[in-house]
Amino acid sequence: MVLIALTLLAGRASAREIRGKVTNGTTGQPVGLTRVAVVDPRHGMATTGEIQTDAKGVFVASNVDDTISMFLLQVNYEGVTYTEIFKPGAENTEAQIDVYDTTTAWDDVRVSLPHFMARRSNDTLSVDRIFFVTNQTKPPRTITGQGAGFRLYIPKDHLQITSLFVNSIGVPITITPRPTETPGVFTVDYAFKPGDTQIGVSFDVAYSDTGYAYTEPLQYPLDEAVVMAEDPTMEVTSATLDLGKLEEIRGFEAYRLTSLPRSAILALRFRGGQAKFEAAASGREASRDTGHEIVTVRDIGMSASVALIAGFTLLLVLATAFATKSPLAEMDGTAALTTRRNALLGRIAKLDDLFEMGTVPEPLYREKRGELVETLARIIYQIDKLGPKKSKPERERKGSADER
Repeated sequence: MVLIALTLLAGRASAREIRGKVTNGTTGQPVGLTRVAVVDPRHGMATTGEIQTDAKGVFVASNVDDTISMFLLQVNYEGVTYTEIFKPGAENTEAQIDVYDTTTAWDDVRVSLPHFMARRSNDTLSVDRIFFVTNQTKPPRTITGQGAGFRLYIPKDHLQITSLFVNSIGVPITITPRPTETPGVFTVDYAFKPGDTQIGVSFDVAYSDTGYAYTEPLQYPLDEAVVMAEDPTMEVTSATLDLGKLEEIRGFEAYRLTSLPRSAILALRFRGGQAKFEAAASGREASRDTGHEIVTVRDIGMSASVALIAGFTLLLVLATAFATKSPLAEMDGTAALTTRRNALLGRIAKLDDLFEMGTVPEPLYREKRGELVETLARIIYQIDKLGPKKSKPERERKGSADER
């Protein structure tokens, strides 16, 4: 086995050994003799060392500084970089990195738009959209290559694209869209790995008291689209779709549309709204678009980016709640509460990871974590109040004793 000893920070007395394996998720076979890079996200995404796998795909990193709470493990396979967030938690910790064969086909992909937000600032309307792209290829493959990018509509009359990122591991990465021959349609060139990838984009258009007409020919069928205005006094109407009734979604009044075919036209008209409406999220730290890099939020001056990151964070920390396989309605009280408790713990952990990597502004992190912890405390109290669930024999014995 060929190994390259790895010391992340020299001179530390306390160290650990990390073992891991690289596997081809398409074939199930180990990936031998490939390099695994170790990246420290806290110091400019610097590569701190490399390890090579053996013929069975196994790698070992020795003398790893155990004061490092998180780093990234990266493998390049068939031109695609695969990244795993790794948090050492013991003296000997095992990591699993899955890579995949590639395809250019989009036949087994589902797309939804759970966040379409309009925000007015004087004579400008900012539009934030976050798409969820779900790669369901079987066997799993990464979608990449010529003509395999995500087609993204941005109106021809936009003033500027203020932010665009993609995410598949919980860390937003800025991307520059590539114009196509079709006016208003861009391509996001990215390797869409099996599972979910989020694409967030913000752009500005000119706005006045007469409103703004937004007309988007859908590039993909949409399982769902959620349309909302940050300012509740802004009117949203559609000439092509029945928006239905307003719902409260993530703290905003919103319209939820489902099962939109690719032939649909998403025609929306926004009217009114306060020229200087100040949302609760205003004034938070924001990020600068620096190209194909991890988005950071330590710089000030781009409210569009921070609004998009805030929307992304809300969607991400809520996603765990939808991932449970057992509908809460089919469970008894204790089981349902336990499922919600576990989902909340997962959401808090995900939010902590995002904050630790510098992806979420501290004010937003503190606010959302406080809300999640408060909800978690109420659920734990309810579980304790209900007490442990008794088995069927115990209930039957108790019933018999009561009858006697």
